[in-house]
Amino acid sequence: MEISSETIEIKTVGADAAAIGSGKTPAMMGFLLDIELDFHASAPATTDVTITDEGGNAILTVTDSNTDAVIAPRQKLVDNANAAITNSFERFPLNGQLSFAVAGCNALDPALTAKVRYLRL
Repeated sequence: MEISSETIEIKTVGADAAAIGSGKTPAMMGFLLDIELDFHASAPATTDVTITDEGGNAILTVTDSNTDAVIAPRQKLVDNANAAITNSFERFPLNGQLSFAVAGCNALDPALTAKVRYLRL
């Protein structure tokens, strides 16, 4: 196992505070460590970012923010035997691409540069 990373740049098009854009990472196999979000200096505070896996499951949603950050998303585990949510969290498994969607932004190139770090299997 080794720590690997993929960087994606999202270009947005449209009117100010309403521009949208999307993109996908290359396929990754392993476990998500963290995602660094680096917004363009002119991105408005109305910017929304949604990151999903190939199954459409939400990995991370950032609403109304243009603040650069490193975020380590984790999934809450469910005790299937008792149908209860536990207080345990695990890394998201990766087996394919991650999709990035940006909305509520200005037309910028790139509006968002994201670096995904993961433990590659």
